[in-house]
Amino acid sequence: MQQARLLTGLRLSRHVLAVVAGLWMFPASSTAATASVQDVQEMADVCMYSQRLLKDYALIGMGIDYHDPAGDLAKSSRMLNRYLANIESHGLKQELDAEVREIEASWRLIEPRLLAPPTKDQMAELQALVDTFSQRCEEVADHLAEDTGIAAEHDVVLIATLGVEVQRLAALYMMKAWGAADDGYDDKVADVLAKTERIFAELMAADDRHVPKEVKARLGEAEKHFLVFHVMAKSKSGRFVPTLAEKSASEVFHELRDILKLEKELVE
Repeated sequence: MQQARLLTGLRLSRHVLAVVAGLWMFPASSTAATASVQDVQEMADVCMYSQRLLKDYALIGMGIDYHDPAGDLAKSSRMLNRYLANIESHGLKQELDAEVREIEASWRLIEPRLLAPPTKDQMAELQALVDTFSQRCEEVADHLAEDTGIAAEHDVVLIATLGVEVQRLAALYMMKAWGAADDGYDDKVADVLAKTERIFAELMAADDRHVPKEVKARLGEAEKHFLVFHVMAKSKSGRFVPTLAEKSASEVFHELRDILKLEKELVE
């Protein structure tokens, strides 16, 4: 399984590099723009929604229509395309523009597989691809945040990363419920929980000028709700309630998106 994932990752890397190499043939703008808070927010959304798409893919595969996962998947896919096109249209400096186009090239390879009729035998490989995509997406979002010159934008990316991890945990849970998870499920769940704990702690310890007290209060509530959800993911009972898990994961996800809006209002 590990070797298959490595080969898949290598194939994806070759495809992406080929596409990005072609993009370098176009001349860079002589007046490159500085990344904006909108660029950071839109790339952060790309990161968050990539894992949400994977969760919806698993729900569709299980035949669960709670919250209309098929409709959400199609809507989220269109949103990613729109956000990436927006960022690419802003004439960023060559290094950043190349990274954004790398993200788009990766997405072009993943999107048709997510939109295809779900199958169990594709799930583990698709999950590995989306994990690689969302992690790289977070890196690019942070590079955009650095380019803005606004210190608080790093915290925007951290809040978005919490959204990524909430949906990653939901996707893993749905895979397990569907019988499509691999032997690394427990390790992946532990990784999500360790990462979210670290990010919550970093945000709570951040300078109040970057993460205002009002935002920290909302983050504290979101963390409590997340802990309730993660108990479900860690359960060894063998009983699964995907509809309840979807409800809980979506509540935390939307709560984090509201927190992002509050952060933007208070800091900018």
